[in-house]
Amino acid sequence: MDLINKQQQKPIQLQVALVPVCKMVIRFGLHFNEFTRNIQKAYIQAAKEILLDTDIKPNLQAIAIKTGMDRRTIADHINNSDKSYSNPLNKMDMLIAQLQRHCTKTENNEFTHNQLKGIIDSIYGGHIRSGAISKELISNNIIIQLKNKLFKLNLTVQQQLEEISLMANEVDYTAKRLFQTYYKNMFKRLNSQTKNLLQSNSYSTKIPPRNHQKVNELIQKELRQSENKINLILKKFETNLPEGTFSEIGASQFQFDSSS
Repeated sequence: MDLINKQQQKPIQLQVALVPVCKMVIRFGLHFNEFTRNIQKAYIQAAKEILLDTDIKPNLQAIAIKTGMDRRTIADHINNSDKSYSNPLNKMDMLIAQLQRHCTKTENNEFTHNQLKGIIDSIYGGHIRSGAISKELISNNIIIQLKNKLFKLNLTVQQQLEEISLMANEVDYTAKRLFQTYYKNMFKRLNSQTKNLLQSNSYSTKIPPRNHQKVNELIQKELRQSENKINLILKKFETNLPEGTFSEIGASQFQFDSSS
């Protein structure tokens, strides 16, 4: 009985896998409602692809049976397939924009405590304490707290947001490749003569943290050499045709270090 209780207390593997994803989207400023809408849209697209793979027409009823979603919700997504699900009421984005407008209007990138509180309350309506929001802004390096009890808007915040956006695109692309490989190896091989794509993990839990930097440097060197060799192989078989003519083929590499 105790063993069953302990197993029930452990988070299921799906939750474990989703935690890093959730950490990324939270840091990128995606709020829960926005994330949920995007998950629904992805669920519908995934169901369509699975149904087409099995020669079943992906109509509303088939998608509803496959996903467990309400047909009206599915129809809403399909009928508004071009609609962006970026939440226009993302309050943190609105707050950053308001801070930038204030600086432009006053030609000064510094705020008093009362000015900052007023701007925060105008966005959040007092539902969340301004002090908690201020701490969030400081922790994300959006504002800087000065010694004279003033706050200063980080002038590189726009550059930071652009860099995060570019990084998010690369994360999206890499994650897509990763899960496509997992999916093909787990399910497509049942109905295909194609050999599995290589999946490999090499790691150790016996290396003390003082040696992590050196190990990371050596692994990075090996991965760069491997990347050069892979690029030579790809170049050897490429034809003189425009990019995007055929489906993608290649390899992705990344290091990991679980230390904080």
